[in-house]
Amino acid sequence: MNKLPAARLNVKRKRRVTWAVIGSLALLVFLFSGQRGCWRQARVRVERRAIEAEIRALEEEKKRLEAEKKTLDDPAVVEKIAREEYGMSKKDEKVYRVVPKDQKD
Repeated sequence: MNKLPAARLNVKRKRRVTWAVIGSLALLVFLFSGQRGCWRQARVRVERRAIEAEIRALEEEKKRLEAEKKTLDDPAVVEKIAREEYGMSKKDEKVYRVVPKDQKD
């Protein structure tokens, strides 16, 4: 009679261990897979930081471009850019280009 209760306890213990292992595995699968899994959440956090950094960089560029736009309201600045960058000249004006010796073709 003593062996029967011990055998039942052993079977119950095996069942508990089995269910604990199954439960643990299910919990791990639940945590690490799917839309709300830990890996996905970590990736989303990294992507979010990268996007926020890109937004900050774009906002800085926008401020720089807005400042440049304000300077382009001045006709003297526009004329200077037209002359220096595009080689434009006024009517009846001669433009001389000085080419250094080492850059001649």
